Amino acid sequence: MKKLLYSLSFIVVFILSIVSCTKIRTTEIGSDVIPPVDNVTVFDTVLEIQSEIIPLADSTRMRDTGTHALGIMQDPSFGITSGEVYLQLLAQLSSGSPIKQPFGPPDSILGLDSVVLSLRYRSLYGDSNAMENLKVFEIDQSSGFRDSSLGYLISQPSFAANNLLGQKSFTFSSFNDSLIYLRANDTVKTVNEIRIPLDNSFGLRLMSYDSTIYKSDTNFNSQFRGFAIKADEGSAAKRAMAYISLIDGGTRLTFHYRKKVNNAADTVVTEFVFRNKANANLISRNNSGTPYAANLATGTGTNQSELYLQSTPGSVAMLSIPGLSGLSNRLVYRAALIAERLDGLEDNYFNEPSVMFLDAVNTDPGGSGYYTIPKSFITSATNVLKYEPAQFGGILKNNKYEFDLTRYVQGIVTDGDPSYPLRLYAPYITRPVLYGTSTTYTMNIATPVTRGRIIVGGGANTTKKLRLYIVYSRI
Repeated sequence: MKKLLYSLSFIVVFILSIVSCTKIRTTEIGSDVIPPVDNVTVFDTVLEIQSEIIPLADSTRMRDTGTHALGIMQDPSFGITSGEVYLQLLAQLSSGSPIKQPFGPPDSILGLDSVVLSLRYRSLYGDSNAMENLKVFEIDQSSGFRDSSLGYLISQPSFAANNLLGQKSFTFSSFNDSLIYLRANDTVKTVNEIRIPLDNSFGLRLMSYDSTIYKSDTNFNSQFRGFAIKADEGSAAKRAMAYISLIDGGTRLTFHYRKKVNNAADTVVTEFVFRNKANANLISRNNSGTPYAANLATGTGTNQSELYLQSTPGSVAMLSIPGLSGLSNRLVYRAALIAERLDGLEDNYFNEPSVMFLDAVNTDPGGSGYYTIPKSFITSATNVLKYEPAQFGGILKNNKYEFDLTRYVQGIVTDGDPSYPLRLYAPYITRPVLYGTSTTYTMNIATPVTRGRIIVGGGANTTKKLRLYIVYSRI
């Protein structure tokens, strides 16, 4: 019995000694435990990555269904972002056609109490204590603004809009407060609504149009082109962007007025709604004098130590891994591209994009454009992003990003697949080609537009180096 206990004790001590001398490596992506690196049968290595930051060429169009960015945001690390919203609101339809005169006979109207533009608020990005004055202008007839099913480019120059219709100052944290107001003879309680009172003279003008103007949208547009909503450059604290929706009925123009009904005065309400595609969300960035501008200025042709990544319209990190193409054949257990977060100014207000994305530059002979990462990117029919970032990578965890490139690296070392330059970025929308097919795969990644920025260590960083970490066995 003593001999048996002695033998068991020896075995336990032997196993513990092996475990204590073995490195167990795990990654943040996936739940698999990587085989222990013992430097006998399982090894690890780190490949350096060359990195440079450049502006992201952008062709984003904002459609009517998109969440629109409104405001001015001053970020000390990345600069100033401005978002302007343009839209047309029309009389509601009756039996498929515009109401001939949505206010009834002109001689029945006794007076206009107020006319209010409401915008459906969704969320904000930046400092919730931002205080900005929102101004509403009439879009000029000469502006060229019109109904567009494709949507306008967010880089489109501003449409001419000079006639100020109304304005109101807001603290952005109040946008999701409860509001109580009178609607005809009822008391209405609502939330997530930005209400801007407009000049009554404008409301009376629209109420004075006869049935020939309201007979068709074309006729109405010839008299009133739509609204331009902009934040005032002189606002007290330009520190955030508000995000609004046009399509759920919360965005509307409301007339509160009195009219004769059955020979008696009554208080009534008429609403104009968003029921076409006449909208634009124009975004501008100004990074002059910021650390981000300096990062862009030194990006081309250098291996940078800091990578300033800004969501659309923003920047992209171009990456190359010189040691990958010459790597010998081996069994790859894990290959992870790792990018670690660096501190920026006021990160507590201006946080990271919801998701970062990685794809490949098509450098095949005669090729152009971009591929999804060969063999490592897998589509998903159930995730709204159309892939699984929890598995592929792109979600910040423990202040770092990890992208699973295991199958990609295995294909290079075993099958002789090409090693491509890579792109690390936070696009609002991207359209790479699914590798191995001719299919363009459209994805909305970092939404809503303009939300998110981050600084990560580049290939030349001495403490938080951008790198490719590989665990493998020799063959």
